[in-house]
Amino acid sequence: MTDKVTFSDFVCKNFEKALYKLSKKKRKADDIYHKDYVSVNAYIDKYNDSILKSMCYKIANQQYRCAPLTPIILPKSSYLKNTLLTMDNTRLVCVPSVQDKLLQKLFIKYLRIYYEDTYNSFCKYDHALNKGINKKEVEYSDKEGNIHKKNIDGIRKALDDVIEYRNQHKYVIKADIVKFFDNIDREQALKKFSTVFSKIENNDELISIFASFIYCDANLAYGDWKYIKLIESHLQILEGKGVRQGMPIASLCSSMYLSDFDNLITRKNIPYIRYADDFLLFSDSYIGAKAIKDLVISSLDAIKLKIEKSTGEQKTQIYGFKKDFTYLGFDIVYFYKEDVYKIRIPSSVFDKAIERINSFQSMTKVKRECGSYVDFSIYLKVLISGYTNFYSEDLAINGVHFKNQLLQASKDVRKKLITDNLNINFEDIGSANKRMFFFGIK
Repeated sequence: MTDKVTFSDFVCKNFEKALYKLSKKKRKADDIYHKDYVSVNAYIDKYNDSILKSMCYKIANQQYRCAPLTPIILPKSSYLKNTLLTMDNTRLVCVPSVQDKLLQKLFIKYLRIYYEDTYNSFCKYDHALNKGINKKEVEYSDKEGNIHKKNIDGIRKALDDVIEYRNQHKYVIKADIVKFFDNIDREQALKKFSTVFSKIENNDELISIFASFIYCDANLAYGDWKYIKLIESHLQILEGKGVRQGMPIASLCSSMYLSDFDNLITRKNIPYIRYADDFLLFSDSYIGAKAIKDLVISSLDAIKLKIEKSTGEQKTQIYGFKKDFTYLGFDIVYFYKEDVYKIRIPSSVFDKAIERINSFQSMTKVKRECGSYVDFSIYLKVLISGYTNFYSEDLAINGVHFKNQLLQASKDVRKKLITDNLNINFEDIGSANKRMFFFGIK
């Protein structure tokens, strides 16, 4: 453990650097969510030493209180385009102020530096947070067929573990905690955090700022008035409970909240993979899988969480031998000829990605969305790399096909724009001139 400074001193030394780092994200530096929201750039304009000193004084004296969050309605993946937004097909995301966002990021950084072992114990089994903590060495072959070794972590490790366990065990329980973040008991979360850090030393300052984070809530008046009734309905259900999604602290809080559950499952030697609130457990028999599911239900019930809804379609399922399922956005598929399970990119991902590229049907749309990009082809490359970095060719069996499909869609949409807007047949253009057609668009 590094020689410690207090969190307030840590903020005083690091806040300004973190602020200017945030401002470098140019596309988000001017974002505002309502008329009273202060953007990153606007905050920088008014920022001075007295603001920093006042903030640090309040933290040190356990007086700091977060500003109200901004509630935003986002459609779920189940939302169908052009249909009515409802409680069932939307989620509420709550955006903190620029200052509070930075404080939460610094809080996480502070724990990682000065309480590394404790932080790691919270995050060890959560592949969404355990990068660098829980690595796995795997073999891979290069284009020449030579075998090499590399370390993987995060989502790549989670998916590699899925294939390893799925090929070893006949049954898998795919569990999803019902409205996980919304049902976290704030008092229990604070009690757990306080107990852990009080044991280490007197940490009243740290406990006080953590309480301010988790008890922070949204201001209805800050919501988009087009969806105000929907926002109000969400907030009424959530009143006084849960940790709001949209805050940097939410993921750490949730992993800390589940750490005792993680330890229980692993102590019982149950093969287990968790990514945030989505987790898999494996068994060699259906009776064993049922017993594990019952254990999960009773263990989560003790901390006021559930994996089964009272009504509607259940997300928690038991899958038997040769049954396919989806995890973390990928299909886990059984291949009969090879008698193995492999990872595949779902067809729905292909459809959505190609639809996104094909949405550029006019030069007006190109100019509006390309922003500061000078070259439309570069913009498309960045867009495509966003998909292929996640749905990569070395991760999924159809990754190469996915990349080729997106590259072809990119080529087709540029051809169409030239033909429709310039009345020039793309095939008649010389290869040297083709590169110039989208240069200079702003």
